[in-house]
Amino acid sequence: MEATGSFGGGKQNQIECGDIVLWKKLGEKRNIGMVYDIYVVQMGGRSVKKASVASFQDTLHYELLLLELKIVTKGN
Repeated sequence: MEATGSFGGGKQNQIECGDIVLWKKLGEKRNIGMVYDIYVVQMGGRSVKKASVASFQDTLHYELLLLELKIVTKGN
């Protein structure tokens, strides 16, 4: 079986720049922010979709896998 596309590629069609998203890391409180960039990186020999997110909670910027994000509100 041949794999095509990238890891997290299915979420790319759902999440767009300007969307408000929610995420939670293990052992941390949930965070909310806005997606301002979606891009592909090579990790472990495969393409992985990631997003740059500006947090509303702590004003930091995060680089997250698309699979970690849950849409709260669509940006458009």
